Amino acid sequence: MRLSRRLAQGGLALMLVTLLTGCSLVSVTYNRLPTWMLWRLDAMLGLTDTQSAVVRPALADWHDWHRQAHLPRYAAALRQWQTLARDDLTADQVCQAFEQVREWGLQAAERLLPVMAALAPSLSDAQIDRWNRHQRRQDARFAQDFIDPPGQVSPQRLKRAIDRAEMLYGRLDDDQRAWLAQRLADNPFDGEHALAQRQRRHAETVATVERIRAGADPVREVQAGWNRVLVPPTEAERRASEQQTLAACVQLAELHNRTTAAQRERAVQRLQGFEREFLALSNGR
Repeated sequence: MRLSRRLAQGGLALMLVTLLTGCSLVSVTYNRLPTWMLWRLDAMLGLTDTQSAVVRPALADWHDWHRQAHLPRYAAALRQWQTLARDDLTADQVCQAFEQVREWGLQAAERLLPVMAALAPSLSDAQIDRWNRHQRRQDARFAQDFIDPPGQVSPQRLKRAIDRAEMLYGRLDDDQRAWLAQRLADNPFDGEHALAQRQRRHAETVATVERIRAGADPVREVQAGWNRVLVPPTEAERRASEQQTLAACVQLAELHNRTTAAQRERAVQRLQGFEREFLALSNGR
């Protein structure tokens, strides 16, 4: 379901942002990840004490699994990416890394499905209303950040792209920033389509919960709902999603290929630091 996907991917995003902003914060952030995920659920749903008592140990179990099953994989991938970062990249290489990260996110989210199955039957009308309001606020922020004005690039989208690049490479020069702004303007990213897909997935997840509340088997229904959320409803939407992913891979490869030797060396050093942190965390430190 979308709820478990957002929790898992949000947790991964939190770790990645922390990694990029400072390795010294990684251990603190990761070790508190179950608390952050519980806080996110509570913000969305307003959990009761009984619900929190069900969710808290399940998130702790998920965290133990993730530490042992995923962190060593992250470290191994980061080691490979250090080698790649020293040379020019192709879009295929970037897409392979994208697909790897996407697969990790899906595995982590699927591992949370039993938590959703245990929680769904107890959700009240008020909690679902709160969830819907939360989603509308998130959608409004998404629209502000990713739906570009006609003939322009959203300032928020440009700032986000520059910030992410500079977290890895250090400061971009004026020519690199100008190129990135133009590349974003040329990028066929359809923010309105992406927003519609977010809304579709949320509606499907709420409908899944409603069927469980009406008596459907929670485990089977959550799995079926997860499958529906993952698959684009039409062939045209599947192709559009693939095209947007490919465009993002091309853009990132081209940006990397415009970086200087000093910027690439900084990226390698950052990746080395991340690798060390993940290896330490995988051993419980």
